[in-house]
Amino acid sequence: MKANLFLLLALLSTAALFPARSEITVTFDDLPDSTTGTFIASPYQGLSWSNFMVIDALLLSNASGNSFLGGMVSPPNVAFNCGGHPGWPAVAEIDACGTDFTFLSAYLTGQPGDTDEITIRGFRDSNVVYDVTKVVTDTNATLFTFDYVDIDRLVFSDFGYTPGSGYGDRFFFMDNFMLEFIPEPSSLLLTILGVLVLCAVRKRRTT
Repeated sequence: MKANLFLLLALLSTAALFPARSEITVTFDDLPDSTTGTFIASPYQGLSWSNFMVIDALLLSNASGNSFLGGMVSPPNVAFNCGGHPGWPAVAEIDACGTDFTFLSAYLTGQPGDTDEITIRGFRDSNVVYDVTKVVTDTNATLFTFDYVDIDRLVFSDFGYTPGSGYGDRFFFMDNFMLEFIPEPSSLLLTILGVLVLCAVRKRRTT
């Protein structure tokens, strides 16, 4: 009986030490279709979104001939920064809604006709802990891996571009945004409790 209890507690402690991964891939395809762009309302997928819109790349291409298909990975929707026109802020932001997260990867693409430089900063408690600049093209969506661990804020800044189409826009497109939420503190508490109980059981067996 004691041996079975010891084994059960060991399994519980192991599960607490290695909690199930909660990776999420945000495809934006569950949001309403639009050819003009729709703001991403917060909360969405457990996060708060600022200055991000979503657009249906397939419908837009068929309706106007403007192709944003290069930024699309999973059809039909793709996200973009809604202030990308000249003179408008080109910054878009994603914030935690109570639970910190790890930013794993995303597909990024530049404005059709342009090559863009996008700076992606990860914050923790108002401090910049990650700061990387990526060069993206308009030819196809490129997968970038980040592994920004345990952050509460993510800021995208499209600050540089090489005009190709003459628009001078600073739009960038994002699809299949992958993140992992940080396990709740309850997992740590369960681990500590399990270790304490195991110690108590082992002590009783040796006395």
